[in-house]
Amino acid sequence: MNTFSTRKMAPAVLAAAFVSVLSIAGLSSCSNGGRAGAASPSPSSIPSSIPSSTASAAEPQATESVEARLAERFRTLSERAGGEVGVALIHVETGRSVAFKGTSPLPLFSVFKLPLAVAVLKDVEEGRLRLDQKVRVTPDDVAPGAQMNIELWGKPVERTVAELLELSISRSDNTSTDKLLQLVGGPSVVTERMRALGLRNIEIRATVREFASGRKEHPNMGTPSDLVQLLARLQRGEVLQAPQLSLLLGAMERATTGLKRLRGDLPAGTPVADKTGSGAAGKVTNDVGLITLPDGKGRLAMAVLVSGSKLSVEAQEKLIAELARAAYDAHVAAPNHGAQ
Repeated sequence: MNTFSTRKMAPAVLAAAFVSVLSIAGLSSCSNGGRAGAASPSPSSIPSSIPSSTASAAEPQATESVEARLAERFRTLSERAGGEVGVALIHVETGRSVAFKGTSPLPLFSVFKLPLAVAVLKDVEEGRLRLDQKVRVTPDDVAPGAQMNIELWGKPVERTVAELLELSISRSDNTSTDKLLQLVGGPSVVTERMRALGLRNIEIRATVREFASGRKEHPNMGTPSDLVQLLARLQRGEVLQAPQLSLLLGAMERATTGLKRLRGDLPAGTPVADKTGSGAAGKVTNDVGLITLPDGKGRLAMAVLVSGSKLSVEAQEKLIAELARAAYDAHVAAPNHGAQ
């Protein structure tokens, strides 16, 4: 009986073996690059036991590994500062993020001029201000700051809102900044604007003159994570309309105060739009901005806030430059970090 059964099933076994050989041959021709004379199988002919998405499944893991290594690099670099350092980064097009103490509230100093500029430009969009609106500035309005900026206001002069914005952002001029704060209704209005955008950890409490004179004890504060959220949303066009956004980013690109910070170690010609902040005698050294990656790989929104460091100002600036270069290199080399 066993012999009879074996002979009876032989044709079926042979047929199955023949199909198996054909399937293997088809897979072989596919793996050989589809050379002339070999038929490539359709995706449905590939056995289900061979995962067709192995490479794509591995890509998120590779990206996570890159981001984990970058977070560790941020930690290693930041800890040498000997003070409080907060770093946050978002790849604008994908939303992927990396941070080291990104939720720590730290003093902003002149970085607060970025949310102020947003508040001014929102007032322009809503018709409360005009970019060509003239504002009178007298020597009595002068706020403490860099001598080259104080010299701008030696006699009464009229400046447009657009000119005040340019000076506040690109030269970090404090007098134009305080005039803009007056126009929007004061520091608390800027905070309210940030709250309306869902950014609850940017707190603007004082004008430059108030803080410099000691009338307001607490500085303007913010977290790196909220700052990069603001930058990323600006770049995506979620906060300002195109004309106002162009004006703001143009002023940030022309900034001259942070040439050794985020920009410091990047390849020559890398587009950067940033806003710095600096406390007296190296008490605070900050820079936040947008870095454009090469080859269509998108943009990075990055914030580095350094407070109470034992390093010299030059060393703190170098630290910011090294953090930016680490972020740049990691995203240039990483898969799936292209613009979308």
